[in-house]
Amino acid sequence: MSGPAILPPMTCRKCGTSNPVIFLAPVVAKGSGTCICLDCAEARKCLDPDDNLKPGVEL
Repeated sequence: MSGPAILPPMTCRKCGTSNPVIFLAPVVAKGSGTCICLDCAEARKCLDPDDNLKPGVEL
């Protein structure tokens, strides 16, 4: 049995925050990754009041 998967270092594509606790749309390539942090998604009005993506929004 293998252990838990370890995520590579992530950086927000919008603000540059390193390793945000909550993130969306991760993209991983060659040991590093990018994502969109929750703060940036909220600031761009991508989420509904329950923090789900609004219909038609793609990240």
